[in-house]
Amino acid sequence: GSRICPAKPRSSQRRLQHRGAAMADGRFDEMLLGMAQKHRGIEDLLYTIMSFYERRTDLFHIKDNDKDKESGDGGSSKGFAPGKAEEMLCKQFRVFQARYFERAQPYLIASKEMVEQAIGAKPRDGPYGGASSSSAAAASASLPAPRPPPKQAIPDGVGASPLEGGDPGQWAKVQNAGSGYTWNQSDQDITIEINVEKCVASDIKVTFAPRKLSVKRKGEVILEGNLCEKISLDDCTWHLDSGKQVVLTLEKIKPSFWSGLFEGSS
Repeated sequence: GSRICPAKPRSSQRRLQHRGAAMADGRFDEMLLGMAQKHRGIEDLLYTIMSFYERRTDLFHIKDNDKDKESGDGGSSKGFAPGKAEEMLCKQFRVFQARYFERAQPYLIASKEMVEQAIGAKPRDGPYGGASSSSAAAASASLPAPRPPPKQAIPDGVGASPLEGGDPGQWAKVQNAGSGYTWNQSDQDITIEINVEKCVASDIKVTFAPRKLSVKRKGEVILEGNLCEKISLDDCTWHLDSGKQVVLTLEKIKPSFWSGLFEGSS
């Protein structure tokens, strides 16, 4: 089964039992809702989760019999046989979709006999009629496909946004120069560096607003403007490095790649 560093791997059975017990009472709902609120939709949230799997687990690793042997401490081997990881994800989707249908849309999985008994008449032929063996997954097949995320402007010399299949590392390494400052970004945050004359932290005043940023040194504005998109005020920080550089970290409300730091910039 897959491993999440640095914890030791568990067997698939033990891992599923542990996960089922932990999630049955929704004890992680607050944490997950907090994370979900920083995303613009389910697709963006899934991107973050799949990105974690890709960076920190072996979910996407195809097992190589020669290289990925059983570990010496009794843990499971690295990765999955071809197609097994995808099958596991699809299985979990079907399990929870069926659970949702039972709770919120039972008519999608009701048998013809159950519907007849409930309404006292034979139901019309339709996508949800038929034998009780019809699966919830079959009903979901008729749902419309999700819309693709809107395309974003791409900085010169950089490939497509990671949200469109591009390389996240290439975007993160792009350093943009502004008037007296430099900045770079990941899909989650932005780092700004401003060189200043020698001073102390009390000389610096930083004001964060959802769509605005202001930095002053001894009352003089050194950086100010309306941001391209909203930021999370609770997660924004700044510090003075060696008395000569103000370093700010802006946490984005939603994972995206900005075409510029301020409105009208690029």
